[in-house]
Amino acid sequence: MKPEEELINKYGKDSGMRVPEGYFPELERRIMEQLPPYVKAETPRIFSRWQRVKPYVYLAAMFCGIWLMMKVFHTATQPVSLSLDNPPQALVELLDGGMDYDVNYLPLYMGDFDADDEEFYMSYDNIEEFEKDFSNL
Repeated sequence: MKPEEELINKYGKDSGMRVPEGYFPELERRIMEQLPPYVKAETPRIFSRWQRVKPYVYLAAMFCGIWLMMKVFHTATQPVSLSLDNPPQALVELLDGGMDYDVNYLPLYMGDFDADDEEFYMSYDNIEEFEKDFSNL
């Protein structure tokens, strides 16, 4: 004989547990009485296209701002190297005559020698007077 059959013969099939009369038909009613009242679910909010894209646009703008800030800081920390091998573009255009700069300007500060030069070239009205004075040298 198997051990299970021995237990059944010794104790029987009755476990002594019983369900009260009308328990299952009344179970659903009792559970429903204990639940809070049913609240209708809200309808989902419909977002516009801009509201859906806005976080990504802000994220892209943030990364562009960081990139620009890093570019400015990098440019500001680079040493300025001016040489004749690599002159600045404005100097090149000035030498090529591309910009309209008045090269014959008088500086705001003039030393004694510069003042003598100004008197010298202001004393002649034309080239003939200059040649007459300096042709004997």
